[in-house]
Amino acid sequence: MTGGVLLPAVAGTWYPADALALARLVDELLVDPGGEAAPAPARALVVPHAGFAYSGRVAGLGFVRLPRDIDRVLLVGPTHYSGFPGIAVPCASLYRTPLGDVPIDVETVAGIAESAAVRREDRPFGPEHSLEAELPFLQRRLRPGWRVVPVLVGSLADASRRRDVLAALRPAFDERTVAVISSDFTHYGPRFGYVPFTERVADRIRELDESAIACLVVNDADAFREHVRNTRATICGRAAIEVLLGLLTPASRGALVAYDTSGRITGDFEHSVSYASIAFR
Repeated sequence: MTGGVLLPAVAGTWYPADALALARLVDELLVDPGGEAAPAPARALVVPHAGFAYSGRVAGLGFVRLPRDIDRVLLVGPTHYSGFPGIAVPCASLYRTPLGDVPIDVETVAGIAESAAVRREDRPFGPEHSLEAELPFLQRRLRPGWRVVPVLVGSLADASRRRDVLAALRPAFDERTVAVISSDFTHYGPRFGYVPFTERVADRIRELDESAIACLVVNDADAFREHVRNTRATICGRAAIEVLLGLLTPASRGALVAYDTSGRITGDFEHSVSYASIAFR
């Protein structure tokens, strides 16, 4: 059944609930310091999804790489609150933020949901911030008329399930569609159960992230999976990133646009989350 609305879960906490304040903030974050030397438009992005005070600048520098005039956004992110195999798409027809309602491409969603690797229900989307955090940037960056295909990624540990998921999503990634993949990078500290080192913490976090990003920019999914296995890297959207690498053509290449950590922002590396924006052409 379709026709429902996915409501915002973190408005007023992770970003302003007031529409004017949110629009003003996002517009400030979307300003590209590169000026007139604009890079080529991105076909896909990997962008972070933390509170805007932490990851907003990095995210904004990624979103300004998107072309303004597109028909559809394939928005893919991890599920932080629900466990399931494969992927989930919603029954709802609208995704709401304080800036207004984003229409969901229900026809495309219905086609994706025909796969056995896909569940169609709104429940996993209710508390989830990984997709919601990207919508205000898309609303302010893109010209009106675009629709979103929201996808939450669960477990893709089984290779055959990965193939089924990619087969279900591939028709939605056409020439008038951009893919936006929501993921933070290293989550360091006892709160995240990840303390692989205690010296030179800031430098070694960056080295971890750079190793992962090096796999992404050359579009090497096998190397990325090996990096995650060897380092136990706490990249929350690693499965969503694997989906992107499977959808891109072998010749696709990416570039790191911006990088930061909450540790640098707060001055406290006892706990730190890393943020990166990567643009693919």
